[in-house]
Amino acid sequence: MLTLSLNRESRTPLQLQIFQFYFQAIQQGDLLCGDKLPSIREQAQTLNVAKITVVMAYEKLMASGLIKSRPGIGYEVVFTTPMRRTPALLPATEGSPPAKPKPAGVSTDVYGEMGREFYCRMGVPDPNAFPWSSWRKWNNSPSMLKEQLFTRYHSPNGLFSLREQMVRYLNLSRGINTRADNIIITNGIQEGLSLLSQIFILHHAICQKKKCHIVTESPCYSGAWHLFNYYGADITSIPVDNHGLCTDKLPEYETQLCYVTPAHQYPMGSVLSLERRSALLTWAQRVGAYIIEDDYDAVFTYGENPLPALKAMDYHNRVIYMGTFSKTLGPGARLGYLICPDELLPAVQNMKALNNNGSQWLLQQFLAELMQNQVFYTHISKLACHYAERLTLLRNGLCTLFPDGRIDGATAGLHLSLRVAWSADIMATLQERCLQAGVRFDTLQNIENGSESAWRKENSDEVAFFGFGGLQIPQIRKVLMVLEQALLQP
Repeated sequence: MLTLSLNRESRTPLQLQIFQFYFQAIQQGDLLCGDKLPSIREQAQTLNVAKITVVMAYEKLMASGLIKSRPGIGYEVVFTTPMRRTPALLPATEGSPPAKPKPAGVSTDVYGEMGREFYCRMGVPDPNAFPWSSWRKWNNSPSMLKEQLFTRYHSPNGLFSLREQMVRYLNLSRGINTRADNIIITNGIQEGLSLLSQIFILHHAICQKKKCHIVTESPCYSGAWHLFNYYGADITSIPVDNHGLCTDKLPEYETQLCYVTPAHQYPMGSVLSLERRSALLTWAQRVGAYIIEDDYDAVFTYGENPLPALKAMDYHNRVIYMGTFSKTLGPGARLGYLICPDELLPAVQNMKALNNNGSQWLLQQFLAELMQNQVFYTHISKLACHYAERLTLLRNGLCTLFPDGRIDGATAGLHLSLRVAWSADIMATLQERCLQAGVRFDTLQNIENGSESAWRKENSDEVAFFGFGGLQIPQIRKVLMVLEQALLQP
């Protein structure tokens, strides 16, 4: 005998709880074709609910084709294909246990739970960054194209309409000249890194019978370093300084990939100088390497003319450019892109097709039309003004609170780094005091992944990171006030 009980503390409406109970019972064969459901009056009395609540639940079941109302009989199950019963427990036999894969490392700068505190997290844009008014207007208008986007397969490269608009966008924003055919739309930068890891690291290990050698910055974005490490690459980390990657320390032997963030070094915030950009490109030709240029947040620049992207200086097809719309639309959009040299296009395109065969078709078309109508350019200009105001407030406040500290990252992006000549214990104490007051920020120690060891050999400072993109002006003021109070405590 089935017993239905309602959870009145649940957020799920009572009529939906009734529907879900009978839906599951019928699908699993606890109620079979021909079985009767209690009458509306009987069910309402038993459950102590209004009759309309039962009526709405039963109507949902009828709309799902599970029951039917028969005059003079009541509600009867008409569903004829319940799921087969789970077979009896198989007897245990001797044998080897299944393999237990080792999980990949994930640091807090890749994924971290959001709490109620004001979290100065790096890479987080304004919560209102997505152009909702434009989306509602576009999404509510009927279109045959939208139906086709949902019901057909498309090129794994991404929609041509978006890639065509991005040719102009990349030329205007980063000085890059490319073709739509060389652009591949990905599910954020992280998928782009995964695709490149698969076609370089795994292919090299299988075909060359040796590890793929990859050079990264020190410190380096955890999402890249953990991925390269998990796939089994041989990683060499080169320290960064105030001018970016120290190119004079690059290894002079065969290298397959070099991962860099030249426009706004992640996480330290420095900018790779023009001279070092030229040196890096020359080195890549010398050792046979491709350079992965991760331009994750350089669309937002402040106060000076930005240097051209490394890809804009690449006349020998050595640079694989990576970008994202996570900072202009929001991380939930999961839209990034790769610009691949011609030689790599077939490999990356085929791997993309095998992984998922495409990314967010509807959002791609929305963004293409947003760019075509110039609305996107107005949108990012407004965001840049908001971010510049927050950056100035945060930088001035940190300079006042830490007169002996060094602030980097103020020329681009959505976070600042603060270097102070403190011990790790003092920094941890400051962190704890701020957290108790509802403010959270990360330090280099919090996002450690293994790449920072080369940098630490030459630097003893503690480093804290303050993202300002996801915080409003009053919240930044609260962060600075909490920092001030924490510093005054004995």
